[in-house]
Amino acid sequence: MQHRRRTGPAALLRALGALALCGALAGTALAAVGGTARDPAATVLQVAGQQVGDPYVWGGTGPDSWDCSGLTSRLWREVGGVTGMPRVASDQQTWAVPIPVGQLLVGDLVFFGKPASHVALYAGNGRIVDASSSQRGVIERALWTGGVITYGRVPRPGMPPVIPWTPVATAAPSPAATRSPAASPSPTAAAVPSRPAAVKPSTRPSVAPTVSARPAALVPLRGLSAPTLQALSTMTARIAGNAKSVQGAPGWTDLNLVRVAWHHAGGGDLPRTRAAIAVLGQAIPLSAARVGDLVVYGQPANHLGVYLGYGYMVDAPSGQGRVAVRRVYADPTVRVVRVPVVSRTG
Repeated sequence: MQHRRRTGPAALLRALGALALCGALAGTALAAVGGTARDPAATVLQVAGQQVGDPYVWGGTGPDSWDCSGLTSRLWREVGGVTGMPRVASDQQTWAVPIPVGQLLVGDLVFFGKPASHVALYAGNGRIVDASSSQRGVIERALWTGGVITYGRVPRPGMPPVIPWTPVATAAPSPAATRSPAASPSPTAAAVPSRPAAVKPSTRPSVAPTVSARPAALVPLRGLSAPTLQALSTMTARIAGNAKSVQGAPGWTDLNLVRVAWHHAGGGDLPRTRAAIAVLGQAIPLSAARVGDLVVYGQPANHLGVYLGYGYMVDAPSGQGRVAVRRVYADPTVRVVRVPVVSRTG
């Protein structure tokens, strides 16, 4: 399929207005794959195709940069008129009408992971359009079949009906699952496409996180809180989920990971140095650690991680060159710091 590229930051807004006037593309091949002439799904997909080539930015909602759920939510809201569509992938997965792969139509949602850490728009003929962090932009590509993948239809007036069916139960990943240090990121159950920005996690992990390899010399830290403890708030759970969503991604520092995860969760802007962040928070006993607390190494601070529960943290080790999930390791200077969450201003 052909995609017309745009020029200028207001191009998407112009496209939205023009498409609202001309209506759904009932005479095109896309509409033939999708629903009726009155259904907006084909138009949503057409506008998504016009964003192909735009850069991926965690938390981006257009018009010239996107994350995965920012693309699906804004287009379905403004082009499809579905104003109640949630912003983040996991919420979209819960909200959408479940469908089997055999009932997929253009504009339906494709979710990777459960809860979803990535979402795409189905483009017909076994292809999707999505904002991919690994590909650094909006792309059209073939829909792969490995891993935990589910499908959903955006609820709307006049949507194509879903034929009754019985969903297949999805097995939960093993708490002991590990990732080989030699494995490259791929869309599998253990490593769905890394996402941003805005994946809203549950307040308590249901299984232990996937473990990145760590040197044998790093001994797990004892005394951390029990895995059944919840995050202190939805905000701190979202902070942890944001940090974990870019697992495997290169180019991060531990400082940037913490600051960006915090910012995109709506928790305000943290200071620009590790030491200032550590001083901003309050040291707490290991047994009181909760999801979203910071793991701090060094005095005053030379490394930061975000606690995930189960004795694991997500951080960006300088020696690995990419974001990793691994056990909190013992060190004479390690401590857990609870930073107060503040509302974002400006």
